[in-house]
Amino acid sequence: MSRNWKGIKGRLALSGLFFFLLFMAVALRAVQLQIVQGEKLRRLGERQHLKEWIVQPKRGTIFDRAGEPLALSLEAQSVYVRPSRLEEPKPLAQALARILSLDAGELEQKLRTKKPFVWVKRQITPKEAEGIKALDVDGVGMSEEPRRYYPQGRLAGQVLGFVGRDSQGLEGLELRYDEYLRGEAGSSVVERDALGRRVLVQGVQELEIPPGADMHLTLDTTIQHLAEKELEAAAAKFRAKAGIVVVAEPFTGEILALAQYPFFNPNSFSGQSSSAWRNRAVTDSFEPGSTFKAIVAAAALEEGVIGKEDLIFCEFGRYAYAGKIIHDTKEYGWLPFYKVIQYSSNIGAAKVAERLKKERFFKYMERFGFGQPTGIDVPGEVPGLLRGAETWAPIDLATHAFGQGIATTPIQLAMAYAAIANGGFLMRPYIVRRSVGPGGKLLISNQPHVVRRVVSENTARLLASILKGVVSEGGTGVMAGVEGFEVAGKTGTAQKPDLVRGGYAEKKRVASFIGFVPADDPRLVLLVLLDEPEVNVYGGVVAAPVFRHIASGALRHLGVVPEKPEVFFPAGKEGLLRVEHRIGDKLKLTTDQEVPDFVGLSMRAAIAKARASKLRVELRGNGYVVKQSPAPGSAWGKTDKLTLNLAG
Repeated sequence: MSRNWKGIKGRLALSGLFFFLLFMAVALRAVQLQIVQGEKLRRLGERQHLKEWIVQPKRGTIFDRAGEPLALSLEAQSVYVRPSRLEEPKPLAQALARILSLDAGELEQKLRTKKPFVWVKRQITPKEAEGIKALDVDGVGMSEEPRRYYPQGRLAGQVLGFVGRDSQGLEGLELRYDEYLRGEAGSSVVERDALGRRVLVQGVQELEIPPGADMHLTLDTTIQHLAEKELEAAAAKFRAKAGIVVVAEPFTGEILALAQYPFFNPNSFSGQSSSAWRNRAVTDSFEPGSTFKAIVAAAALEEGVIGKEDLIFCEFGRYAYAGKIIHDTKEYGWLPFYKVIQYSSNIGAAKVAERLKKERFFKYMERFGFGQPTGIDVPGEVPGLLRGAETWAPIDLATHAFGQGIATTPIQLAMAYAAIANGGFLMRPYIVRRSVGPGGKLLISNQPHVVRRVVSENTARLLASILKGVVSEGGTGVMAGVEGFEVAGKTGTAQKPDLVRGGYAEKKRVASFIGFVPADDPRLVLLVLLDEPEVNVYGGVVAAPVFRHIASGALRHLGVVPEKPEVFFPAGKEGLLRVEHRIGDKLKLTTDQEVPDFVGLSMRAAIAKARASKLRVELRGNGYVVKQSPAPGSAWGKTDKLTLNLAG
């Protein structure tokens, strides 16, 4: 009996020890799981069963100056699959490929992956979404995502830019103001079962994400459309490689239009090369050519080294300077300074720069904003190229006077001419007027900003009067004339550098015209630039007519009343029939003949022109015409005598 009791006690002790050790093992394991590895296991569990559901806000709308939408956000469906839940990947891949216009073979490989989740196609069309719903296959689903849409298509495409799949700005204003347009994303916690299905959403129903801020631009859709239309027509007519148009308000710096050819449609950005994305008006530099003569003219007039009527000998079209030969397109002799600009004499401009000296010339180039960014609110702006005066070679003083050896962006050149137009103030250009957040809160408000005064008002007005001659009879930009308005501007025909061989390319040119209108009360500054035209290369022929068409339409759109009386050329009558004023439907008419312009002509050319015009002339002196009476453009009768004073 006692032996049996001892055996029982032994077995009980062994059993107790076993359970004690088992309890200790369980306790140690619990300590390990709860304390030692607790935080790590908690994170693993949350990752398997809980997921943070990111909700992107609706991106803000971009409007033009009149409230016309240029970019807005729509809801779009995106297709995904859960490969582990698919039974027959191959037929499903064929069906999805047919609906979504995808490659069936590549799609089948996606469906056979071991990943738990795979996107098939993002932001599909409504028609494609209907096809996916009709499939009704387990493991195939759709999720709503915001999709950026540009209702005007290619209009101002490079300016607006585009956004990526995750509503992030990648180019243009979409990138520059992404922080405001995108807004702040929200999130909620989603609980999933073992198959990955959502079983509980915490706070999704109550989650309301405020949209991004809206942007109101300075762009005018009507003027932008007109600029793009005329630019495209000119590029096709002259077979140009590319083209740019800038339209700005000279007194504010607001950009009304910024057109670039070839065009870019942000609705299909992935199918276009990256070179089409960039905003060439701020990212590309070019040699301005003769349009830069207005800058040397402004500097010389401001410094008092030249006067409007001062004579300059233009060497009959060939001038030896610093070991080089400077050429003019025509053999000019003595020309008053205003004719140097009107006829676009390289030699005359070089001689003006000689009087100015390089230090003062460089100072005004900097003051006009060359060699430095304008500060326009779009990404990618470059400063152009302007070397310090101390690094100039002897020939640079002359070549810079007619726009060679320096590089400027289109926006820089436009703002420099705006400074001439507005009386001497360099303005900072801008495209975004204001940004308005949810609830009407004003986040950004851009106002006209004066960078500095460049020249005096008197100098600006005097230069404007000289630039009007470029668009009058005998000037290089006569084809830029706008009916009913006086135009001040300058043509440019610049050689392009040969980046392979050095020097300048033999046939490649940049044709341009830049001006402002009305000349005495400017509403618009307008630059037209065509890169490598083939049919004709001269700015006065290629770019000037584009200026005329855009300016004429833009002034009508803005309601600007013509400042000059209408001019008619009646068939079979001599002289000009000019409308002096209009009273109702009745016109008061006078018939006069305008005095032609003889200044700058040689004696032989003046005599030939007088005979062709059947004019009585009196010649005083020899050489070239330096003054005439009556003045060019004035009215006179047939019995009057024209007196021409010659010198040189």
